[in-house]
Amino acid sequence: MDSSQKNLERINSMMKEKGVLTDKGTGLQYYTGYSYATLYDWDQYFEAIIQSYMGWDMVYAKNAVNIFLRSQRADGFIGRSVPPGGEFEAGEMVKPFLAQTAYFICKKEKNFDWLTEKNYGGLKKAVAYWTDGPGKSENGLSVWRSGPHTGMDNQHERAGKWEADYCEGADLNCYLIRECRAMAKLAEMTDRADDVSFFDSAADKLKLAVQSLWHEGDGIFYDRDRRTGELIKVKYAGAFAALWAKAATPEQAERMVTGYITNPNEFWRAFPLSVYAASEPGYREHREDGDLGCNWRANTWIPVNYYVFQGLRSYGYNEAAKLLAYMTYEAVAEIGDREYYNSDSRTGCGLDPFWGWSLLAYFMPDEFENGCDPTSLG
Repeated sequence: MDSSQKNLERINSMMKEKGVLTDKGTGLQYYTGYSYATLYDWDQYFEAIIQSYMGWDMVYAKNAVNIFLRSQRADGFIGRSVPPGGEFEAGEMVKPFLAQTAYFICKKEKNFDWLTEKNYGGLKKAVAYWTDGPGKSENGLSVWRSGPHTGMDNQHERAGKWEADYCEGADLNCYLIRECRAMAKLAEMTDRADDVSFFDSAADKLKLAVQSLWHEGDGIFYDRDRRTGELIKVKYAGAFAALWAKAATPEQAERMVTGYITNPNEFWRAFPLSVYAASEPGYREHREDGDLGCNWRANTWIPVNYYVFQGLRSYGYNEAAKLLAYMTYEAVAEIGDREYYNSDSRTGCGLDPFWGWSLLAYFMPDEFENGCDPTSLG
């Protein structure tokens, strides 16, 4: 048995032993990478991909979506974690990844029976809460409630703290473009022609609106403060979700790749990619007093590497994609399965071991060599 096969068996054993839990509210079994048993919104999307690579049935991924949908309010709102992590977290909408997860499941299984009328309707209402609900700004873009709401917990410089409610996130609206595309695909699969047109049109409108976040002088997408209309000039890796969502022009992609992604003075650090640019005043490997959640500054988080990797490939930056895939894999194999990593000192942080989305690192080289993109919405 070769070392890669032994490694996959080790990962599979760890996942089965530690990651499968039962939700008290619904009785459904689900998967989480967290020792404290929380089911998070975007984690479950990336974890579904890992489960697929392990050859698992998609039952835990389906259950994760069902657990979120069963907590949905009449207005479409769904809290971003199960169980909620406190009153503030309970007031923040699930990130727009549920439809993408549902599409991944349906595509994987080639069976759409799981996507019942009720499930489809819930997903549709969740997207509408983002695109037409209280979090939509006057500029046609959706708004993060706080730094923790972004998932990049302590990036307070761009999104504030609890109930700040001002950040038109470049990352958020690119995730929403993908979520609308996923809804269009689900509608197509289930013969809802009107919804296909509706969601593709919604994605196109968002793509156009995201262009207003581009700063021509700096060559990067920024967030915007809905209160002032001014761009929030904080350079963070979530801006590169524009590649993953195919929201950037070829010229914009080139400027971001050459000026930032592969620039060692910005994001391409000893363990790329840092989630803040090294030129940012907030770039540091340690948390400071007042920081909420985990550290998302001079740190590398594997799911961000993963979607940037897929975005690089989609724009034809194959050499950069290859380097990112192999450097991510080699660093994780060397350091171990951790929640996140320090970008400069190449050390592990957070949960140890971690059996969540960081495991994506083990599959990135094979995806590059085989031209595989499980996140494709094509």
